[in-house]
Amino acid sequence: MILGKDRQTLENELSQIIKESKFKRKNSKDLKDIKKHLLDNYQILEGEVQQWINDPDTELPKLDLRALILLTEQIYAKTRKVNPKEYFTKAEIREARQYSGVLEQQEKEIDFPITIPNVTLVGNEAYIATLDIKTIDKLIKNQLLNYNFDLQREAKVVKRKDVVILEPTLNKKNVREISQHLVNGTLVPTVLVFNAATRTALSGTELVYDYKKMELTIEKGTRLDIVDGYHRCRGSQLALQENPELNFKFAVLFTNYSTSRAKQYQAQIAKATPLSKIRIQELEASRLADIVVQQLRAESDLKGRISQTNYIHTVGKELVSYNVLADTIDEMFDMSTRADAADVGDYLCEMFNFLIDEYKEEFLNNPNEFRKISLINDNNMFVGYITLGSRMFRSGIKPRKIVDYIQKIDFNRSNPLWKQLGIVDESGNIGRKARKAIKEYFSKVDVNK
Repeated sequence: MILGKDRQTLENELSQIIKESKFKRKNSKDLKDIKKHLLDNYQILEGEVQQWINDPDTELPKLDLRALILLTEQIYAKTRKVNPKEYFTKAEIREARQYSGVLEQQEKEIDFPITIPNVTLVGNEAYIATLDIKTIDKLIKNQLLNYNFDLQREAKVVKRKDVVILEPTLNKKNVREISQHLVNGTLVPTVLVFNAATRTALSGTELVYDYKKMELTIEKGTRLDIVDGYHRCRGSQLALQENPELNFKFAVLFTNYSTSRAKQYQAQIAKATPLSKIRIQELEASRLADIVVQQLRAESDLKGRISQTNYIHTVGKELVSYNVLADTIDEMFDMSTRADAADVGDYLCEMFNFLIDEYKEEFLNNPNEFRKISLINDNNMFVGYITLGSRMFRSGIKPRKIVDYIQKIDFNRSNPLWKQLGIVDESGNIGRKARKAIKEYFSKVDVNK
């Protein structure tokens, strides 16, 4: 899309036009014209178009970009509103006009197993091959090659029509540069890394290698994730929009690792690429505290509410940042083995579940509203909860007792105690030295009563 324009804005405008126009009237001539044009020229079935018109808020975000362009052209032709040339590049419009609804349905039927020739075994559960960009484009379009948020750069949290979703963090400038190098024939060949996640294939084996034929088969059901090379894959797709006849091959390293092992691999790569320090720390999971946070993310009521960065996205109802949890757990808990980490993880999962269940409105239902008047769900306050939890753990106090201690604390921002301790400033905002003060406060809470 043209720089400065985004798909969501277009979808919102189109949806409003459709709702306010005569398209939704029964036997609308304009709608009949649109259906006929899209069917005759692009083999898009009339029933599909009717679905788009009946529920644009739901259907437009699902559309292939090419189909969205074609619909935008027709809406513009009938209303003179939302000119597609203001949103899409010439290359995108040109590619859209080559779209075929019938061929698209056929492409959707492509699935694993897929066999790749001329593959070399380079190590334990790792293989090297070459893939042309058209094959990579087809894998992505058929949802056989995925962006895995657990392996990649920290996600971007966005809110669309009251639904919070994660989107890949994408540097559009880098994608355009890669695309232009491909078109100009100046891109240097590099290695992409795809991981066939263990325990995903229907047969129980994701990759089958034939030593004699040097062929690698990706079995049915396998989840194939991009570990390294997402921007190059997207750049390849953009280049093919401009020139569908482009020929270029990437070297691809196929691995067959678990998510945790793939994370460690990505952490090694990340040290040479510009990921945030917090995300590298999370991927590498070199400390036992990182293992505990991973357990909290997977098994506790904090699931989906732990930020991957050192700040929280309130639009996604995140509650606590990764570094606050990991750094405080590392400092407050004495762990020397993975078994120790599992014990701490079990305890904190149970503790936070009791705490969040007791204060559902504050933590789950209306966190942003309560954040205005209370510190109970402030990111920094989790330093206190973990500090208190570590003391309870060492004293053999059951996790559910956290509620008894928290109920005695006035978390209102106007509580003069917080200002006295230096946790909030004169305006009621969290101060720079708040975490240290919070830790000291919770270190003195009497857990013996």
